[in-house]
Amino acid sequence: MESGSLIRLLCLVVAVLSGGLTATITSWISWAIEPSIGQALLSGGVAFGGCCALVLTAIRFLSGRDA
Repeated sequence: MESGSLIRLLCLVVAVLSGGLTATITSWISWAIEPSIGQALLSGGVAFGGCCALVLTAIRFLSGRDA
């Protein structure tokens, strides 16, 4: 694998791990406020998607590359 592929893979791993951590914390907070599995899963999914999008956009902006 070339260097560019490894960097993109690393960026994807960072985005998924940070999204997973954010989703877990958001789900726990949602569950603590109101014990509803559906609401906790929905809030975790939204937090995961938002965090992944934000992290990937920030990495793209900082690296100065166009998509």
